[in-house]
Order: sequence, then structure tokens, then C-alpha cells
Amino acid sequence: MATLSVTMIVKNEEDVIARALTCAKKFADEIIVADTGSTDKTVNIAKSFGAKVYTYEWTDDFSAARNFAFEKATCDYVMWLDADDAINGDNCQKIIALKPLLDKADIWYMKYATAFDKDGKPTFEYWRERVFRRSLGACWTDPVHEVFYAAGTREFSSVTVRHEKLHASPRRRNLDIYLKLISSGATLSPRQKFYFANELYSNDLLPLALSAYYDFLSSDGMTENKVQAAINLSRIRAAQGDLNAALSDLVRALSFGEPSAELCVALGNVYYALTNTDGAIFWYKAALRPLPDNTLAFVDIYCYNYYPLIQLGLCYYKKGDIAAAADCTRRALDYKKEDETALNNLTFFESLR
Repeated sequence: MATLSVTMIVKNEEDVIARALTCAKKFADEIIVADTGSTDKTVNIAKSFGAKVYTYEWTDDFSAARNFAFEKATCDYVMWLDADDAINGDNCQKIIALKPLLDKADIWYMKYATAFDKDGKPTFEYWRERVFRRSLGACWTDPVHEVFYAAGTREFSSVTVRHEKLHASPRRRNLDIYLKLISSGATLSPRQKFYFANELYSNDLLPLALSAYYDFLSSDGMTENKVQAAINLSRIRAAQGDLNAALSDLVRALSFGEPSAELCVALGNVYYALTNTDGAIFWYKAALRPLPDNTLAFVDIYCYNYYPLIQLGLCYYKKGDIAAAADCTRRALDYKKEDETALNNLTFFESLR
């Protein structure tokens, strides 16, 4: 059976690292921790779990740090975790069951859940390359939003890793890394252009984000990222009050292939804002579908069920079809139980019947 190293890069994670290491101890044959300058109890906690701890001088480059940790691993396969990741009992068992099968592929993907509702149910997730055959070498690249680039066979597992942050990352950290990279004269790859635009957007630098997204869309980047770029562009345009431009950006995204539920919801939202209720109904209905398998796109789970149903309820109310409005709202509650918005809407609709 293949052996498995778990690697982590950390700094001042005393609040969360024990949780991640408790999970990792259940399936790891060794644990490698690259510490980038902790001044709290992080290193002592890691050592108490039997981790091999190495000091790494931080250089504003996540890929370099991950490659450093990867190179310290000695097992057949290498898995990465962040200090604020968590793997529940069922998923730990899935990883244990996966170990005898690791040799089937060079790279294994696992779902990464990064946002949750009040009950802890994932609302946003995506597939990440998570486990690699060590003989592929240390192939992490990009200083921020790092990615593992290597040729090899790939498989998708049924494992979900949860990114459960207790503290927000420094707001401008990633953006400043990109700005430093650009100021050094580096040319951004299409992937880096996409994530740079996202950082501008999340930091409310909207005019700069607009320009960066259009620059990315003119590149040969991933189709999934181009769809997300178009959605974010439409949100910026809508916030600026230019709904026609918002619609134009989304229509452009239709040329990339079958529209995702996220794109359908975005189209529905623009048509709703334009008071084109029938158009909104069309796109909200188009969003209702099972969650996708093995997509490399970001998956906003409520775009496939709860949110379009809530919006359909409002659309049918506008058309005077109260029965349909109430029905859609009840269906929304199947996906987000005890939701205050849905319950209030349903109470109002039923008062009209």
C-alpha cells in the first residue's frame, strides 16, 4: 500500500493547527510542517503531534513554500493541507480507504468547501488537486493562489476538505503580492490575470478590476474562469447602474459553452433588475439542476437550488401567480431549512390566498 505524507505551511496558527493535525494523524504516515516565522505556540503544538517541523524564510511566495515542504516529504504520495483545514470523521475514513488505491493515479482531486451556512453545510466548493505522486517532483507554481502543474494521470475522489477559518486573512495580502510581482516587471499568466482581477474586485478597486477582467478575457485562460470573470463583471456593472453592460458581459459568456447554474442565476438577476420578469423566470428555471460532477469551476451551491427558487417565488408574485410563488418558496426551504427570508416570503404569499 502506498504511503502518504501530509505537508503544511504555517505561521501563528495555534488556534487551529491542532484540529488539522488531529485529522491528519488518522491517515498520514508522516507530517511535514514548514513554519514561516511563528511567534506563538504553533511549532510546539505541531511537534506534539509528531510532525517534522522545518523553518522556512517567507518570501511572499506560497508556491515556493509548498515546494519546500514537498521536498521534505519521503512517502510515496504527498498531500497538502492548510492549518485551518478540517476533515470530518467520514472523510478521514474515505482517505484511509483511498490509500490502497492511490497508485491508480498520479494526482488526486478532492472537493474544497470554503463557505458554510449557519448549520455548517457547505455553500461554496470547488475541486482542488490535493494528493500527488512524490516522483512527479515539487511542481507548485504562482506565488499566490498557487497551483500544482505536472503531467500525469488524474482521478477525482469522494473526499471533501473543509476550509474553516477562524480569522480572516490580511485583506490586501494577496493583492500586494501581485502588485509586487507586477512592479518587478513580471508578465502575468492568464491564470494570474484572473486571480489578480479577483483580488482587485474583493478589495473594492472596481475600475481597476473591470480593466483586469477584460484583459483576462482577451487571454487564453480557462473557460471556467472566463465564465466567472463575466459574472463578476456583470456584478460590477450592475452596481454602477449600467444593467445593459451587465447583460452584455453575461451574453458574451454564453459563447463559452453550456451555461452553468451560476451564469443562469446571474442572467436571471439582470433580467429581474430590468423588470423583465419572463426573462428572469426563464434563467432562474434553467439554473435548477443537480450539482455538477468533476467540474473545475467554482460551485456556488445555492445557485443550483435555493436561490433561483426564492427568486422564482418573487417573479411569480409579480405575475400574480400566488400559488406558484408559494410553491417555489416551499421548495427553497427544502435546501435551506428555517431560512428567515423564505419563511417570511411564504407567510406573505399564503396571506394573499
